[in-house]
Amino acid sequence: MESEQVKRTAKRIHFVGVGGIGMSAQAMHEHFQGNIVSGSDPYNSERTRYLEALGIKIYNSHREENVEDAEEVVITPAISKDNPEYVFAQKRGIPIIYRIDHFRRIVGQFRGFAVTGTDGKSTTTSMLASVLINMNEDPYVFLGALHSKLEHGNYRKGSELVVYELDESQPGFELFQPEGLIITNVREDHLENYESVDHYYACFQRLIENSKFVVTFADEKKFKGNVMFGVYSGDFRLIKRVQHGFAQKVQIYTPWGEREFMLPVPGYHNALNALAVIALLSSKGYDLDKVLHAFKDFTLPGRRFNVSYEDFEKNITIVDDYAHTADEIEVLLKTAREVYNDRRIVIVFQPHRYTRFKREADRFKRVLLMADEIYITEVYGAFETKNGVTARKIVDEITGAIFVPDKTMLKMLDLKENSVYLFVGAGDIYDVSKELVQALKQKHGTYNSVGS
Repeated sequence: MESEQVKRTAKRIHFVGVGGIGMSAQAMHEHFQGNIVSGSDPYNSERTRYLEALGIKIYNSHREENVEDAEEVVITPAISKDNPEYVFAQKRGIPIIYRIDHFRRIVGQFRGFAVTGTDGKSTTTSMLASVLINMNEDPYVFLGALHSKLEHGNYRKGSELVVYELDESQPGFELFQPEGLIITNVREDHLENYESVDHYYACFQRLIENSKFVVTFADEKKFKGNVMFGVYSGDFRLIKRVQHGFAQKVQIYTPWGEREFMLPVPGYHNALNALAVIALLSSKGYDLDKVLHAFKDFTLPGRRFNVSYEDFEKNITIVDDYAHTADEIEVLLKTAREVYNDRRIVIVFQPHRYTRFKREADRFKRVLLMADEIYITEVYGAFETKNGVTARKIVDEITGAIFVPDKTMLKMLDLKENSVYLFVGAGDIYDVSKELVQALKQKHGTYNSVGS
């Protein structure tokens, strides 16, 4: 009887570009809600394979027949208006909804804690989720990365509470209405998607007005929240941090006095991310000391300072990181210096988006010089047109930097002793790193490597 009821009420939903990190989480949610879900994506990826393993029908090309039975089609702004599935849905009158609007519909059903901002969204969201889970809460989680704490990588089934990463790259995020909101920081990124700089900042302000309780970064002096965190000002302040290998002891000031706790991941930025989580949860009534203790087993999400290979005999380490803005790369290099203070730091950087690369070229040039050795691939376009932008120009202006026109050549990289190799970018540079690590494991065995 129950299965018949599910069949009667189930909705047929098709996701165009289902392999994306946000789309795949939303597809999983609809699947577990009992809806009949399908998706299309020409790129065979770990996420599309995972969705298939769950029983979701995945098409590896965009065709009209994929959406014939659909009652709703979910798309992203990256989908072209001549996409055959989009055209067919329009012709047949099948409702079409953008991913962000579909996402707002999902999270609007629950009590929600959201994390947005330019840098640190995924890490802060995963921190918030991990702490709540350790405190015996049962949140739904939507994450813009993969994390071992979540049963489905970028998604977790829950009950009445939802924790979610809120992407600020497109207008529309300002319409969400979370109970609790963390804004990690705000810099002028993705401006090509906004009418103006003023429009960009106005969207953040509207989101603040739509949220019941807001935590903001005091040191920026851009937005005022209900509580604020920072180093030089704020209700919650970072006083001191001492790095112990990969972990750090963090001392903070709170409205209830000073506290110390161990954070099992490195970096000044991660201490600030943790402080934002502490500010939100303790202000919302969670016991401060229990919150601090709940960080005890936190691990970083995928491609956030992830060590994928370690040769202890030769002191060779490979680290994968998603950093793709100049500020993120600066923080990454400072963290690498702190953790591996006796090693050469080599960065292998794949720029992400032509618009960002052009806008931040001078900043990229300055921060990349913090590395001892620099390799730069061509820009990963992420559906943008090239418009004459090339990474070769910036390489010519950085002394000693090496331009790698074919990134697959990096699989032959001669790894030197006492060196840390950072494979950096939001594109497909990670695929090169994975192949290099696999080759190293086949050649040397896995006894002196970490990760999988």
